[in-house]
Parts: sequence; structure tokens; C-alpha cells
Amino acid sequence: MSTEDHSKSYLNVLLALAVLTVVTVGVSRLDMGHWGNIFVGVAIATIKASLVVLFFMHLKYEQRWWAGIVLFPVLLVFIIIGSNLADTGMNGKNRGGDLLSEPLPVIPHAGHAGPTAPAAHH
Repeated sequence: MSTEDHSKSYLNVLLALAVLTVVTVGVSRLDMGHWGNIFVGVAIATIKASLVVLFFMHLKYEQRWWAGIVLFPVLLVFIIIGSNLADTGMNGKNRGGDLLSEPLPVIPHAGHAGPTAPAAHH
């Protein structure tokens, strides 16, 4: 077990998190386009999360094989999100257009909704 004093590192990380929070608020007021705002927001959030994981969760001071254990679930999350993007794109207003557009109010389907549905006209 390490007996090193990491209090200076913790204070530096705390300062960096505070500065990045102020940057996040400032950047949120800028119009960099839809994808520009998303990219910058996710980039800043990733940096902040990395600082927390590395220093406050002590991953920086652990053996390297722990990084694989931590990063594997992150990879799975990206795979799950990526596999759902095609479906998200098919349910937008423009169908096949913007992946983040609002979904249709009702998804049309061939069946009927149940006993209260009006009789089908053939």
C-alpha cells in the first residue's frame, strides 16, 4: 500500500474540474452548430470523467491490467449505443435524415391496438 501524499494532486484535479465546469457553461452559450456543440460537450465530459477515474478512483496508481477491466464495459456501452443508431435514424421525422430528430408521435404498424381500435375498413 502506498503511503505517498496525493493531496496536491487532488487539489490540482479539483481545480481542473472546476475550470472545466466553467468552460462547459461558457461553451454551452456558444452556437457551434448541432454537431459542434455535441462534440465539444462530450469531449469536455470525457476529460472530466477521466480525471475522476484516474485520480479520485485511484486507477492511475493501480496495476495496468485494471485499465482493461474498467475500459471493457465502456467499450460495451459504445457498441450498444452504436448498434442503436440505425434504429434511431429510422424513427426520426425525416426517416433516414438527422439521427437526433424528434421521433414520430405514433409509429404506424399493420396491426390494431386492441379492443378499442376502430374496425378496419377493407
